[in-house]
Amino acid sequence: MATIGTPRALPTNPPDCVQYFHAACNEALGEWLPGLFPDGSGHAATAVRQRDAFVYENQPIRLATFPGVQGPADGTRFVYGDAGPPRGRVVYDYAHGIAFYDDGCCSWREVVEGYASAPPTQVVNRDLRAMKTVRGVQLGMSVPDVVHIYGAAALRPILHQPGVRVLEYSTRPSASELKSGFTVCEQHQRFYFRDDRLVEIELGYGC
Repeated sequence: MATIGTPRALPTNPPDCVQYFHAACNEALGEWLPGLFPDGSGHAATAVRQRDAFVYENQPIRLATFPGVQGPADGTRFVYGDAGPPRGRVVYDYAHGIAFYDDGCCSWREVVEGYASAPPTQVVNRDLRAMKTVRGVQLGMSVPDVVHIYGAAALRPILHQPGVRVLEYSTRPSASELKSGFTVCEQHQRFYFRDDRLVEIELGYGC
């Protein structure tokens, strides 16, 4: 029987992942990724017109031509699971306990910044203290700070996460976009708070 303090064994990488993605396969990172607050409530988000994106290093921002879901291009590459499989890149601020990554597969992708414990395997180290979104949202903000930028929305609790609440927004296609006949991906924008302080930002889409 394992004793307290015994390091946890890393999960085994699926054989198919290893066969096709080799050293990028990292089931441990996939399990660790701090999408901290899963919530299956299906609550309707507040509609907004503007997309958002993270301002990271000197990386170009593609808001006009992409749903704003851009992670760290210089991050550690990872692939996990055997369905899809999901993949992305991740960086971590070891001095301040902040993760930043993108993750997705097929018709969905998300990019997340949030406070998290250190990853189970070594990844690229970056100082993320000053990172903001294009619209000016930053970790540590209060609920009124985010509402001032994004507009009024219901602040609701997260199932099975005591003390955590979320403001959730989603873009809607314009009339001209709908008439174009092309599939338009909505962007969801979720802001998670603990003790009235923003601890995780999630931008993503599903088409």
